[in-house]
Amino acid sequence: MNSKEAKITSLVYGFEEELASSGSLCGPDPDYGDWIDNALFVDSAICSDNSDDFHLCETERAAWRKFKDASDATFHLLELYKQDAALFQTIARQLSFLPCLMSHHPNTAEFNQSVFLNSQLGKDSICGGRDAMHLARQSWPVRYSYAIIETIDVNLDTFGDELPRWAEAYGYGVKWPMDPVQVEGEIAAMNVTNDRKNQLRETFKGAVQVLPKWTESLTKIHQPFMPSNVLDYWRTGKEMILEELPDFHLRPEWKKYRDGRKYANGAKKGAVQHAIFKDILVALKTMATGNNSNATQPAVDLNEPP
Repeated sequence: MNSKEAKITSLVYGFEEELASSGSLCGPDPDYGDWIDNALFVDSAICSDNSDDFHLCETERAAWRKFKDASDATFHLLELYKQDAALFQTIARQLSFLPCLMSHHPNTAEFNQSVFLNSQLGKDSICGGRDAMHLARQSWPVRYSYAIIETIDVNLDTFGDELPRWAEAYGYGVKWPMDPVQVEGEIAAMNVTNDRKNQLRETFKGAVQVLPKWTESLTKIHQPFMPSNVLDYWRTGKEMILEELPDFHLRPEWKKYRDGRKYANGAKKGAVQHAIFKDILVALKTMATGNNSNATQPAVDLNEPP
């Protein structure tokens, strides 16, 4: 045999073989999907081994279990994406967060971007089809307006005509204890770790349910949100905020209102809240006009007390 044609064969498993191996996590696998599957399998196995390692303290073992749960969940979510992209998109459109992959692999960023775009994340979420970047650019009166509209619409769409019947049984604003047996049954049926179940049990100890007083005004609202019912949404929104966040004007987002020139030397609680509610009303009017530019805008009294 010509010496130039001869090939050297290592007696051990060599670097070149490892690098070229289709199953290697170091090799340049042309199918990134297969690389992900292999990497997640290895990560899950490592996490499983360490979560069972009694040489580690319980806190560290619990952390390894959490990482294993995350790896397994990521694998199953990607399987759904690959096997039924339409179903994946149907669910993702209604949510605000999509679990993502982080890796040093150079194809990871491109893969994540592709999954994100195909998912149409948040298009039908409670943000009303507004993506996170859109909301982040809005003023706080506008953000509160979105929250008011969506909270009212979600409750009307979900409960609708049932609210008066519930009020007859339980009353508006009356707290009544949650059945511990029912709570335990719901927690036991959850597909979460035992640690998470124990956290939920602590959270729901002595828990009560209540039909907020502001929901009584929902019977006066006619959907959809438009110029003719701006005041109805606004008034219910004020009741909602004052009942659930009575000192909302002290929250960080309203600091500029509290420190503004008009109130720099101090102002009564109602005065600051009134200024905020006026701006929320202006935001609602603008949004309603944008939703239905051909509708007649009713006269609005900006001096209505909060």
